Amino acid sequence: MVVKEILNRRSVRDFSPDPVGDDLINEIIQAAQLAPTAMNNKSLEFIIIKDREIKEKIFKEVGQDFVRQASVLIIPAVDIQKSTLPVQDISLATENIFLQATALGLGTVWKNLTDQWAKKVKLLLGVPKNYLLINIIPVGWPNKPLPPHSRSEFDIRKIHFEKW
Repeated sequence: MVVKEILNRRSVRDFSPDPVGDDLINEIIQAAQLAPTAMNNKSLEFIIIKDREIKEKIFKEVGQDFVRQASVLIIPAVDIQKSTLPVQDISLATENIFLQATALGLGTVWKNLTDQWAKKVKLLLGVPKNYLLINIIPVGWPNKPLPPHSRSEFDIRKIHFEKW
């Protein structure tokens, strides 16, 4: 059961400088590629950024120190000519990335891309125009452990059966 990863997954914004190995990145991307896509279109691709200079250029466009501090940036991209629900496709893959990274002891956070930032990042990275970017996922070793969620956060009052 993945409840352990769900309880332990926290947004990490403070990363150690330790590198993340390619074997771990590959495991994370495998999990992302197994996420469901609308009508099984499988049109997601992933840009992996480890180069410090490129991370710095992205940081200059989108801000937030954790973008340049993380060992790796994963940027999901979806072909809008093939996907009927591109935002949902990226979101599902991102959740799989979060959970797999957590299982490996790594930290992640969702860095939203506004339309303006996405245009700049696409230009910087040479992403074709028919691809949509909505987020950047910084990945790395957390500088300090964060407390897990608790099952006490479950609120049964927010469940409505049959009607509101």
